[in-house]
Amino acid sequence: MNGELNLALTIAGFDGSAGAGILADVKTMAHFGVYAQSVCTSLTIQNEDEFDSPGWVIWERIAAQLEILFKKHTFKYVKIGLVEKAKILKRIVEYVREKSPDAYIIWDPIAKASAGFHFMRDAEQDDFLPVMKQIDLVTPNQEEFTYLGLGLAASRDEIELGKDFAVLLKGGHNSGPESVDTLWCNDGRQYKFSSPRIPGEGKHGTGCNLSSAILANIALGKSLPEACQIAKNYMDEFIKSGSGRLGFVFSSSGR
Repeated sequence: MNGELNLALTIAGFDGSAGAGILADVKTMAHFGVYAQSVCTSLTIQNEDEFDSPGWVIWERIAAQLEILFKKHTFKYVKIGLVEKAKILKRIVEYVREKSPDAYIIWDPIAKASAGFHFMRDAEQDDFLPVMKQIDLVTPNQEEFTYLGLGLAASRDEIELGKDFAVLLKGGHNSGPESVDTLWCNDGRQYKFSSPRIPGEGKHGTGCNLSSAILANIALGKSLPEACQIAKNYMDEFIKSGSGRLGFVFSSSGR
């Protein structure tokens, strides 16, 4: 141990249950040996079963949080989670790119809370695509993939999945005996990561934890396909843990 931190930044919502959002991101990255600092985009009122309100943080306060952290560190690995709208996402990405042009940025789009609250606005659907071209990896589930128009944009040659940005389409919310995630990687290849579907009521914050695990392993020098496979294995442990909706992996077996 040389004392040098593997440092990352998560920009996301605060979930008091610690199942999702910045608390979950920090825990997951710490599991892999990465020290995560955080910027809060929303002060949600929720627990793992109920969602009351998003409590959006205004851009000026988001910018102030970013400014003081970037004053001390240059973040090379950044995860973005819950954002109020495309305009806020654009401002965040532009800020990060200005301060750290080569940063690896993951965006985990959140269309709906696991308790059912809807975030994304249909009026903004087309506004996300130009921003995503400035992001390295986007990790939608099927609903988010459809909402963002990624399949439609690819069919119209507006984007090339994996070339304009990498995409990991998560299969955890789909049906069938296998949970299959599909990665369009920026080397032009497509990868699939499969595991048996685990029965149960479903864990809270799976998307947050998966994307944070991927970013942590990218920060540790893994390739994107390797990071996705390690994160998939980690999530299998996470989903199997406990009997309720809160997942936890306390050991270091995910490394």
